[in-house]
Amino acid sequence: MTVFEAKDLRDLAAFKHQEGQLAILERQPLGGGDEFFKKISERPLNVIGIVGKKTSVEEILALLEDEISEDLKSSDFYMQWIIDMAGICNIFCETLATSTIGFCLATQRACQRYHIDNVPLRLLVTYYGKGTEWVPDSAVDRLAYDSGMPNNKILTNNNARKFLNTWDIAIFRGGPDGLLHRTPDAALNTPSILLRLDHESFWDTVFRDTQEGVFSKPL
Repeated sequence: MTVFEAKDLRDLAAFKHQEGQLAILERQPLGGGDEFFKKISERPLNVIGIVGKKTSVEEILALLEDEISEDLKSSDFYMQWIIDMAGICNIFCETLATSTIGFCLATQRACQRYHIDNVPLRLLVTYYGKGTEWVPDSAVDRLAYDSGMPNNKILTNNNARKFLNTWDIAIFRGGPDGLLHRTPDAALNTPSILLRLDHESFWDTVFRDTQEGVFSKPL
């Protein structure tokens, strides 16, 4: 298992040509975020939409218009955060070679079991709370995972668990050879703020299945 260590946002776009299961861009949090995000997380947030590469700032602002209080929107940090998310959306559009991507920003996380995303690539950023937990292939029993067994049977080395830091940008490769990861225990019952980006076709499928009565659980 290899981890692609990106040096900057532009570097992330090269991950689609790499063989690794995970790309990570380590970042330092912007100042002033903790108190801002703490206030946002005081009530449930689940924003889903499509964001275009050329209009990312405007579309993210529109998606959050009715979700963020006026006092928080008036803070200087708010626009810094919007611009940060827009830049990440733009680079993921380049990574996927698309003009738009599926955008999801939520305070609740429920992927308790180790899993592999059923998508080619998925981008995650934890802005507030405990970052995503992941484990290298050498520390898991793939047969136990494929058989539907619980986490304590899947994980073979508890000390091998790793966690993304807040503000780090991670792109997980999905599919049969993807990397096992999960919502950490600390974030299962405590609000956090997670940005998740997918190819726009992922949410098209979810919305279609919901309308047709087939409730698929996104991984």
